[in-house]
Amino acid sequence: MEYYPLFAFGIANLPMLGWLAAAAAPVVIHLLSRRRYAEVSWAAMEYLLAAVKKQRRRLRFEQWLLLAVRTLIVVLLVLAVAEPYFQRTGPAPAGAGRIHRVLVLDGSFSMAYRPTDRSRFEQAKQLAGELVEESRRGDAFTLVLMASPPAVVIGAPAMEPGEVLGEIDRLKCTDTTIDGPATVDKVRRIVQNARRENPGLGRHEVYFLTDLQRVGWEPNKTSEPRGLSPRRTLPQDKPGGLLNTATIAVIDLGQPDAENLAVADLSTLDPVATLAADVRFEVCLKNFGRKARNNQPIELLIDRRRVARKHIDIAAGEERSVEFTYRFDTPGDHIVEVRADGDALPTDNRRFMVVPVRESLRVLCIDGRPSGEPFGGAADYLAAALSPAGDSNRQTSVQVDLAPESALIERDLGQYDCVFICNVAQFTAGEARVMDAYLGAGGNVVFFLGEAVTAQRYNRRLYDTSDDTHILPARLGEIVPAGVYHIDPMEYRHPIVRAFRGREKAGLSAVPIFRYFKLTVPKDSGAMVVLKTTQGDPLIVEASVGRGRVVLVGASADVSWTPLPLWPSFVPLVQEMLAFCAGGELRQRNVAVGEPIVASVPSAVADLSASVHCPDGRTQPVTIHTDGDCSTLSFDGTTVGGIYTVRLGEPIERAWNFAANIDTTESNLARITIDQLRRDLWPEVVLLKISEPPDLSWDKAWRGDKPHGSLVFSEQQPGMSIAQPARLHVYLLYVVLGLLLTETCLAWRYGYNTP
Repeated sequence: MEYYPLFAFGIANLPMLGWLAAAAAPVVIHLLSRRRYAEVSWAAMEYLLAAVKKQRRRLRFEQWLLLAVRTLIVVLLVLAVAEPYFQRTGPAPAGAGRIHRVLVLDGSFSMAYRPTDRSRFEQAKQLAGELVEESRRGDAFTLVLMASPPAVVIGAPAMEPGEVLGEIDRLKCTDTTIDGPATVDKVRRIVQNARRENPGLGRHEVYFLTDLQRVGWEPNKTSEPRGLSPRRTLPQDKPGGLLNTATIAVIDLGQPDAENLAVADLSTLDPVATLAADVRFEVCLKNFGRKARNNQPIELLIDRRRVARKHIDIAAGEERSVEFTYRFDTPGDHIVEVRADGDALPTDNRRFMVVPVRESLRVLCIDGRPSGEPFGGAADYLAAALSPAGDSNRQTSVQVDLAPESALIERDLGQYDCVFICNVAQFTAGEARVMDAYLGAGGNVVFFLGEAVTAQRYNRRLYDTSDDTHILPARLGEIVPAGVYHIDPMEYRHPIVRAFRGREKAGLSAVPIFRYFKLTVPKDSGAMVVLKTTQGDPLIVEASVGRGRVVLVGASADVSWTPLPLWPSFVPLVQEMLAFCAGGELRQRNVAVGEPIVASVPSAVADLSASVHCPDGRTQPVTIHTDGDCSTLSFDGTTVGGIYTVRLGEPIERAWNFAANIDTTESNLARITIDQLRRDLWPEVVLLKISEPPDLSWDKAWRGDKPHGSLVFSEQQPGMSIAQPARLHVYLLYVVLGLLLTETCLAWRYGYNTP
């Protein structure tokens, strides 16, 4: 289709053209001035007329020149007031009038990249504002922020430019990636609703202002293919969908070969922090650029105070880890922060962690067959392994309470970090409810089985429940026949046994097992096998239950079924179980941006108020939900990375800190090209490219005289067009001003202003 420039006026400004009749005023005045004088013959005049005839052509030229200038001043002044514009168009459909423009701004954190003194997002806001300011009167606008999930800021077409400009000004860049398919789906609905509810809007144009970052536009395609899922493409349209009813423009704000360094991860090598030992932190940095970064500083801050600083060299594309060690001197929540400043994208140069530090861990050991003799019951072996006497080098301080089975009902389990249950024959319905509430509030339970256990009753109370809330991560089967079985460590992949990797001499795989319960792990249950026997039967299984964790050991904790409690590997194995379970609070306090923050609150207090203070200064109320004996609050507004503080009101007056960190896959600033966008994601869309200058000056944009950037248009229907509202009226006024000065100079030069 060919497109031709069309000179046009806004419909509301057409009446102004009636003032063009005023252009006849200079001609009328000139003719009237000639009729004011009567012709009288005079002898001496003959000589003057002879002289005038010699200069008649010059005088006539001067008069006509002044008349033309004065007439042109009036014409151009009227045209300027009528605000004309140029429009590139083909054969437009009948009835095409006002335009509906959907402005879609990329709000992912890669848009915070600052190639100049302004970030990409600030440039996108400026360009979106210019689109609004330079559009014709009567055009309508909707506004969408691309994020994960995308946010519709203005859903219904807004006719008032000031309202749209205000919303654009209030937009803030998020710390998430973008969800391209979800954004396109929302834009499609906006266009469809606008066509149905506003038939006066003749055309619909969608502008994507984005840096075309590959991770955002191809969410399942990374630089290192993982094969986790098939490539997801932007949705293709059915007849009447977005691509068939609207014109699409992609304004590219990215820069090729952008350099970036990111703090890819911050983790602790010790899942439980107490005052008894140092805590080791591991920081992972990745250089996503093509240049090496030498002597890169890395800072560790504890409670916003710098406590350590190191320097490393990172080659292009390399990933390196740095370890810090710190010992906390006070219990409670501590904020850990890592910084690696020095590039144009500050968002991923910081990472946070909230570390709950305790004086010690409290553990309750329930013995189903207490004997009263030292090491006569299974709980005695567990107590000795959890808190070895005379071991001053242990990483955590543990307080162990031994109790009979009745303690499950009689004691407040909420005061314990973990409950170990050993060789308990069966559970009542009340005991099952207490454990379920304890797990729902974030508690942890470790089951060791034994000869007293009745499998059917375990399954009925803790697994085969009517509401499908399994406390046990696996179903108990029969006890295997007596024999000699060994442990398969499964390459020490699970965190509970990861400490044994490279230490095979510790003897974990050589421990004989004489008897154990066969455990059946259901498919797709989320339960994970920690260890199994060489026969392939699961021996230790763990799973998340509620906000806590459950570990199920198919063997006993005493020497009746295995000599494991007497082997050196028993102590570290039990301590790693405790650390893994108690470390659940650390995992709950540290989430990814976009994940909800969940906290347990006392359910006995009615009408308890709660609020969340966000890193960007917002404070939002939170609703508390009560379910039986467990009450929780949840906040899903973690759109910015940093520290979130949850506060409970009177009478509790308690506060928790949570850390939200960005997904650093967005830190890879590799871009998708327009050709790839068309070929891989929108194969049915025809893209036409023109140059996009920084100030979006439409008259220059059509000439294509800027080599950088690209403004890409996709025409889906014959007759679709994009109005280019050039600022012609401003230029016309400049011309009028110049003509006024010219007219004054000409009148003075030719002597017509002389009295």
